[in-house]
Amino acid sequence: MDIRIHEIGSYVVRNYLLETPRGIIAIDTGYPGDCDRFVRRFEKVAPLSALTYIFITHHHDDHAGFLADLLARCDAKVVLHPLAIEPLSRGESLDYPDGGYSSVPASWFGKFKSDFTFPKVNLGDKAVIVGQETDQVFERLGLPIRILFLPGHTADSIGLFLTETGQLFCGDAAMNAIISVAKHTIWIDDADAFGQSWDAMLATRPTRIYPSHGGSFSPKALVRHRHYMKGRKLIQLDKKSK
Repeated sequence: MDIRIHEIGSYVVRNYLLETPRGIIAIDTGYPGDCDRFVRRFEKVAPLSALTYIFITHHHDDHAGFLADLLARCDAKVVLHPLAIEPLSRGESLDYPDGGYSSVPASWFGKFKSDFTFPKVNLGDKAVIVGQETDQVFERLGLPIRILFLPGHTADSIGLFLTETGQLFCGDAAMNAIISVAKHTIWIDDADAFGQSWDAMLATRPTRIYPSHGGSFSPKALVRHRHYMKGRKLIQLDKKSK
């Protein structure tokens, strides 16, 4: 099946669109206030009415920041993990006391960013909840798109795997930005779960990995850097970045 991929975001936050026979699936939104720019770029691909699903990889402000605004402009359903519902309704990222930064460069981010709030999102009947591996919403629609559960960055982290092409959209289960050492995301709630999610991604035998921050990369990088998570001690600060 031909699934066209469009990237309409920026280096800071990637916005991927999957153009399918069932309409367009948007992977995440972005920071609060960026909805107008998103819509302008989206409509260079298709009318906003073509947006049928918004897939939320996790609840953080850089991934769901303008979700409420976007939902006010379209009739799309929102596919998400059940643990994302409550923080979205509060409009703030959850704070895990045992979490921390993955490296010293990553911790620099937390020294200048302290606000992780965003407009509250009340999904109502627009929510499509995926809480277990059998909840394969897109496969039931006849699409070769499998939902992966990738906890570690957050407990509600999920991703998408295109089974015919091997392309994997991992949200923040990996990162390829300047301050992400060894492809690790800057903030990790659970180091053991994060490493296990890398194992789960590699088990799918992906051809290419698309993180939400930074460009796509070869899965060989996960193999090369996997050992960094073994026994990793996270760095904690008074102000915690997500």
